Formats: sequence, C-alpha cells, structure tokens
Amino acid sequence: MTTRIINTIEDASIEFVGANKVKRALPTRNLKQVDPFIFIDHMVPATVPAGASIRIPPHPHAGFEVVSYIIDGEFFHRDNKGHDQIAHPGDINWMTSGSGIIHSEGPTEQFLEKGGNLELMQVWINLPSDKKRLEPSFRNYPSATLPVVDNETSRVKVLIGEYEGKTSPVTTHTSMYYYHINVKAGNTFTLPVKDGYTAGLYVMEGKVKILADEIQAGQVVQFAPEGTQVVFKALEDVTLIAFGGEPINEKVVSYGPFVMNSFPEIQEAIANFEAGKMGELTY
Repeated sequence: MTTRIINTIEDASIEFVGANKVKRALPTRNLKQVDPFIFIDHMVPATVPAGASIRIPPHPHAGFEVVSYIIDGEFFHRDNKGHDQIAHPGDINWMTSGSGIIHSEGPTEQFLEKGGNLELMQVWINLPSDKKRLEPSFRNYPSATLPVVDNETSRVKVLIGEYEGKTSPVTTHTSMYYYHINVKAGNTFTLPVKDGYTAGLYVMEGKVKILADEIQAGQVVQFAPEGTQVVFKALEDVTLIAFGGEPINEKVVSYGPFVMNSFPEIQEAIANFEAGKMGELTY
C-alpha cells in the first residue's frame, strides 16, 4: 500500500445562503474541484430559534447532481417534477438536475415552528457530458438504508460507494465515494483509495495530522492521484468527510446554478430557463 501525499490545503470560505451560514469547501481560490465533486457546502451547526423564517426559494439547476446530507434537523425538498420530500438526520436527498429542474429547499415549517439544531452537507457532483441532458429525477435515501462500519476507534457512514464490504444503495453515473467519518483522538485511520481516483478530505470538527501537516476544522485537502491509501491521525476527536472517485476529466464551465462543458451550453441553459422550458415552481 502506497500512502498519498497532499497536493493542496485550502481554507473553506464563509458564505451565506439566505440567512444560513455555510463553510464552502469547494470551490476555493486555488481548488476548483476534486473531480467529480465540484461544490461542497457545510451548513455549520446552528440553533434555529422558534419562529424563524429560513427557506431557499425556487431556483433552477442543470447539468449536475445535488446531494443533501442531513446531519441535524429537518430539511424539505420540493420540485416541479412532483417530488415533495422531508429529510431527517442521517438521510440523503439526491437530485439529478440533468436537462433542467426547478426546486426549493430549507428547514421544514414544523421544524421552524419549534426551533432546534440544524446542520447539513450539500455537495454538487458533476455529470459527464453524455449525461448532462438526462431527464431530471429525485431520490431519497433514509438513514437506515445507509450502512455504517463502527468499531472502538472510528465510525464510517457509507453515503456513496463501498467501505469494508458495506455498500451504499446510492447509484451513481460514475464511480465515486463519499463517507462521513468520526475518529477518536489519538487514533490513526487508514482509508483505501483506488490508484488514479481523486481523493479529498474536509474536516468538519477537530484536527488531524497528515504526514507533516496539521489540518484544522474548516480546511479541505486534495491528495495527489498516486497511491492506494489516505492516512491521518486524529489529534482530537474528529469529524470529517472523505470524497473522490474516478475523474471525469472534462472541461467544467459553471455559471450560478448551471454546470456545463462550454459557455454556449451555459447560454443554452439560461435561455431554456428564461423561456420556461425547465418548468415553474411557485413554492
């Protein structure tokens, strides 16, 4: 087994999506993607007061997949294809935007009425050029369907892919992995990665040491493509996500909610949205 070295360490930027504070791990100034992962937002843990008004209004997407992983709270998804889904802690909402879809999302009305803790990860996963015009679709994966590998020193929830013989039910258009990992302080964790696959880590909480580098909460790491394992030591109790996969290796052109392979394709997506070809959603 060959251990991978670090290519890039970046700080997540602080952004606001509506009233929601997020740490944006991808893209950063110097790290545009960990192919096929092109966008990572961590809605940091927050206590939402009772009666708050938080909602992301209807907006379009096209050309990629939106994956929302709920860690705490309740989050709804509604789209103009007839899907209306509430996700609970540990659940995944998976939307393939394809040729174009309109959706809205946010904490549920019931959650906002009583208030509570809210945290989630949202990632955007690129689609290869021959899949960018797929019919839009949506799937929900309840937490109980997502396997967990648990031992005395670590816990791995397999959101996408396979780990130690446990395989996620999530189906993807290209081969990839996405894990939610907890490791107790003082322990070393080894993650097998196929040679040539991309590999990234985003530290949500705690601190890890990778070779000579200490990685803090709110930092993202991209590893070199050579090697068959990623190794880190938890300097504190740590929570992180590990992600990567078989690279698509195609040009990525993004503009707001659209991700294509060329600017003319972006212009086409904008024109389709403005002409109403992606449909409508009022709430």
